[in-house]
Amino acid sequence: MSARKKLLDTSPFDDIHILGITTTLPDYKLAWHINNKLQINLVKHDDIVPNELDGEYAYAFYLFDQGENSNIFNLVSINDKGARWLKLPVTTDFLFLIRNSIEAERLSHILKTIRKIEQLVHAFVIEQARIKGMDPLLEQIELHEMEMMKNVNKRLSRK
Repeated sequence: MSARKKLLDTSPFDDIHILGITTTLPDYKLAWHINNKLQINLVKHDDIVPNELDGEYAYAFYLFDQGENSNIFNLVSINDKGARWLKLPVTTDFLFLIRNSIEAERLSHILKTIRKIEQLVHAFVIEQARIKGMDPLLEQIELHEMEMMKNVNKRLSRK
């Protein structure tokens, strides 16, 4: 009788919630509405230029960090000039990422609040395990965020 192998199945992004947003709004107006409705402060940083697209397309990137042991919010466009960074089953223009643990009630409140934004067509929770190509996209977003934070820290240390 052979010994059974025990496998530990972990997700590299297990503490992240992703909301998909479909809208006719440009990124800066959507970020403004989200900031007002959720009382956060998403700030625009350099666009993300995915490696696999050879610099042809750039996707808007916004960040708000609530501080240590709190949530980090990202708003990332995944549609530039009609080119989709990631193909999803439902037409999606933006991803709203919430990192670190969040209670189900608060996540539900955030989703309901975002759905109240005018000119928003649809907002929904994305199950990342079901989307092929989601992990590499999340990895690029995280690396981009780390690069942005490194640049901010360099500027602050010069003062």
